[in-house]
Amino acid sequence: MAPARERHHSTGRNLIGTHMHDFLHSVRSGAARVIARLAAFLVLGALIDRLRGAFQRRRSEARQRSIARNVLPSLYERHPQSSRVPQRRIGLRSIALDQIVGTMRHPSQNGTDFLPLPKLRGENWRARWQRITRATDRLTTLPPVDLVQVGDEYYVADGHNRVAAAKQSGAVEIDADVTQLLVPGVTRPEPGAFDAASLYGAGEVRQAAEGRMSRTVEQRPLDDHRSRRDLLRGTDEAPE
Repeated sequence: MAPARERHHSTGRNLIGTHMHDFLHSVRSGAARVIARLAAFLVLGALIDRLRGAFQRRRSEARQRSIARNVLPSLYERHPQSSRVPQRRIGLRSIALDQIVGTMRHPSQNGTDFLPLPKLRGENWRARWQRITRATDRLTTLPPVDLVQVGDEYYVADGHNRVAAAKQSGAVEIDADVTQLLVPGVTRPEPGAFDAASLYGAGEVRQAAEGRMSRTVEQRPLDDHRSRRDLLRGTDEAPE
């Protein structure tokens, strides 16, 4: 039979081994839980990043769609061939405001209310707008706007602010100096309505697309082309 001291030492070693085994098991279990939680955290973080990215993309797309809906259509977006067709001077007419549907500017710089896009409304424009609205309130006769006719629709070459003021005042019609574009498949002139002397080339039409037709706006060189994205970056320049 083993001496009592040896049995005591053996029992002590067994207890130490048992405690060490339990300790190591606890450490391994704790490490496994930490690793599992860390992995879950990383997966959750990646999921949150993906959801945030998807949300930001959708918000950006919605903002772009909203901008597109609120931008006045350009003639050259609806009828790209308009820069190459002849035109005919019609002269002064009273035009229904609801027939004025777009702008000659390309890219468009105006909203569907015919006012400049919000980031283009500088101090010069505000002063001009106040003068126009005061004149409208006093029933002062303003110069006719310049319109280009395509079919039954009209596009503003000069006078966006005057069209906007007329719409805001509740007017039904506006005086306009009208030029008709002879767009194949769109313009259907009555027989005998045109003569050779009344037809112009398309050069002025191309100038209008570049913002150079208006008599009241700053003239720009041919190579001064700005995209709509550039226009929305916050420049303080405003159209007429």
